[in-house]
Amino acid sequence: MDYVVYGIITGCILIIASIGFSMVWKTENFLNIAHGQLLLIGAYMAYLFKSVLNFPFALAMVCSVIATAVLGLLLAKVFYFPVRKSGILVLLFTSIGLSWIIYGVIQAIVGPEIRTFGLETSKMIDVFGRQIMSAQELFIIVVSLICVIALHFVLTKTKNGKGFRAMAENRDLAQIRGINSRQLSNYVWLISSGLAGLAGILLAMTGTLNMELGWQQILIIMSVVIVGGMGNIYGTMLAALIIGLSMDISTVVIPTSYRTAIAFVIVILVLLIRPQGLSRGGTA
Repeated sequence: MDYVVYGIITGCILIIASIGFSMVWKTENFLNIAHGQLLLIGAYMAYLFKSVLNFPFALAMVCSVIATAVLGLLLAKVFYFPVRKSGILVLLFTSIGLSWIIYGVIQAIVGPEIRTFGLETSKMIDVFGRQIMSAQELFIIVVSLICVIALHFVLTKTKNGKGFRAMAENRDLAQIRGINSRQLSNYVWLISSGLAGLAGILLAMTGTLNMELGWQQILIIMSVVIVGGMGNIYGTMLAALIIGLSMDISTVVIPTSYRTAIAFVIVILVLLIRPQGLSRGGTA
């Protein structure tokens, strides 16, 4: 049972981490490798607000997500927008270069030391006399559910959400229909970066905060998006849960050090059996 709970928590964090990557892929049509480093930025922002500025942790989380969202948009405007018309490869290599820039700058500022948020040990939640999970783990699940529900509402009920879906299907046609693609692109980068920052915080809550966090997660995030169907947000959510559960349950029979490899095994199987991923097509 413990491994199932751990898998659900991992899956919930992967949902938050992967949705933004999927949104950028669908609207900008390139693999943003620097997305992983936005998780790192979010986690260290939260550490700065909590441990250095002594903010309450909840306030530190909110400030960190907002700061990461704004910074992610600024980075996109500086590094990606000017080379949009240069092709996918240029954007891809730009994102790789930006990843190393972010990594180097953060390491120069904070150093390579492993850190924690210093949160108090949370109480365990009992269900029928059995300790199922900690309050901290329940918090992660609740935050993830809130994000999923909020995103579903935004995509289906708001003007910007409907505009995103139209632009994701056909950017040129969306512009002909009068949709402001530049404004919507800013909107996507804000959401994507903010979610990445939140995912980084949640990841650091479950373990430690270290400089390799972004590199460790980006390949798993890409695996989730491939399995879910490139650019399909709801498929990405389902894939995140499947991969999260598979990675943690697999540690019952294989060493923990091989846990990440399970994600890649699932990718290979899905590509062999169903190359389009779990989704049936469409944007969301």
